[in-house]
This record gives sequence, C-alpha cells and structure tokens, in this order.
Amino acid sequence: MPTPTPRDVHLDGALSQFSIAYRNEGYIYDQIFPIVNVAKQTDFYFIFDKQAWFRDIVKKRAPGTRAQRADYTLSTASYLAINYALAKAVPDEVRANADSPLRPDVEATEFVTDALLRGVERRVATLVTASANWAYAASPTTQWTADTADPLGDIEAAINGVVSTIGRQANVGVMSWDVWRYLKNHPDLLDRVKYTRNGGVPMPSDLAGWFGLEKLLIGNSLYDSAIEGQTASMLYIWGDVFWVGYVAPNATLLTPSAGFTLQWGARESRRFREDQERQDVMEVSHYTDEVIAASDSGAIVYNTI
Repeated sequence: MPTPTPRDVHLDGALSQFSIAYRNEGYIYDQIFPIVNVAKQTDFYFIFDKQAWFRDIVKKRAPGTRAQRADYTLSTASYLAINYALAKAVPDEVRANADSPLRPDVEATEFVTDALLRGVERRVATLVTASANWAYAASPTTQWTADTADPLGDIEAAINGVVSTIGRQANVGVMSWDVWRYLKNHPDLLDRVKYTRNGGVPMPSDLAGWFGLEKLLIGNSLYDSAIEGQTASMLYIWGDVFWVGYVAPNATLLTPSAGFTLQWGARESRRFREDQERQDVMEVSHYTDEVIAASDSGAIVYNTI
C-alpha cells in the first residue's frame, strides 16, 4: 500500500475556520453550560464545601489573642473530553458539476458541523431537562395548558429554590418553543401586558423582566428521533420543562455555576482523499465533555404541558 501523501490526510485551515465560526442560531447550549477550554483531555476539577462558605464563623477577638481559625474542604470530580467526529464524502463528479468548485466542500463541512453542534445541544439539554439532576424539581399541580394553572407561581417557586440554596439570583431560564407557545397564551401572562403592548402578546423579555432573569432562552431546535429509513419523528430538543439557574458570566474557581461544556482543543476540519472512490472526505471533530458543576444552582419545573 502506498504511503499517504500530504493531500491524503490534511488539516484544512480554511474549512476549520469556517467550522469554528458556523453557528445555528437555534443552538443555545453554550449560554446555559458555558464553554471552558481545558488544558488536558481528562483531569479533575475542584468542588468547594458550600457549607463552610455560608456558615457564621466570625468571632470577636480580644486584645492579645489570636483570631478565630476557619477552613474549608475540597472534593474533586473528573471529566473526560470525548472525541466526537463526523464525515461526509464529496465525489469528484459532484465538485466538477457544481457552480462553484469550493461550494460542495463548504456545504459538507456545514452539514457535519451542524450535526456536531446538535449533538452537544442534545447532551446539554438531556442533563438540564432531567429532574433528578437538580436540587429543586417540581411538576405543576395544574399543567400550563389550562387557564386555571399558575405558571408564574410555579416559576417563582423554582427561582426561590435557587436563591434559597446558593444565595444568588437565577439569571438564565430556558424552555422549548413547545412550552412557550402555550405559556405566552396563558391568561396570567396576557393580563399583565394587555394594557401596555399593542396586540397584548407577551414576549420572553417580559417574563425575564418579571423574574429578574438576564436571559430567557427559547429552544427552537429539533431532532429526528426516527432511525434512518423510517418516517421522520421531529421532537424539540429542550422538551417539556422550564429550567432556571445561575450561570456564571465567567468560569472561575470560586463561582458556582450550573454546568459547563469542557472543550479540549479547537474544532477541526480534516480532508481525506479516497482515490479509488474518486472523492474527498470532509471530517469535522471536537473533544467535549458536558458536566453539571453545581446541582443546587439550577431548578426545574417539568411536565408543564
């Protein structure tokens, strides 16, 4: 077998830059679990003892005596940035018949990059929407599809579940479009804006303002749950929940945050030549791990509709 040439296995800088920049506006995972670049593929991160940081431990000091001593403990958790990759072939005939010689390569890179991002979105959403992952989780007594439901009260209780546990205001909320399309038509929300807005239609910014959230994200992204060859079954990635939590604006050692997307290295695009098939293969890959860093920094209302 002949030795591979540089063209056979090539890290494509131009397509890598395109892949890094590519961003479907429907993906919101990095606004909930911010991206943290890590130096190693696998390692440990520290977890501080929360009680020590809240305990009333300051004492009076008499002249000539030492100050009260205090300390805190540390535990660790591990992560492993897994390599996720996907590739698409671009036959020579397709490239030759395209209007632009480069467009098939770009479209292939766009296709596999979108799939990678959708994968991260799904993994983060799976963590966020699992009620067992958060210190506060509750289901409404009456689902929000009913006029007699109390969605504002349910959300208030979830936000209180965060504040009363970590002493910080929840600053980010998220729900799927499937939840929002019912919530925005609920009488309790309509009543609040009927005299202040033309048409009287609530906006996500209204709900965010009422509860002091910096962001209220609507997850529009979908995925097909059917296997290849079967009739499509499209589902909302963010499911039937309303989640609120504290998301640190910057990842720091001493700041609690609901979770992080740990990324090792940059997303890369590679080009492989398959001579017998007379085609190039565009592969995009990245190393990530999605972790819940502080389960008491998030709260969830599930089975809302």
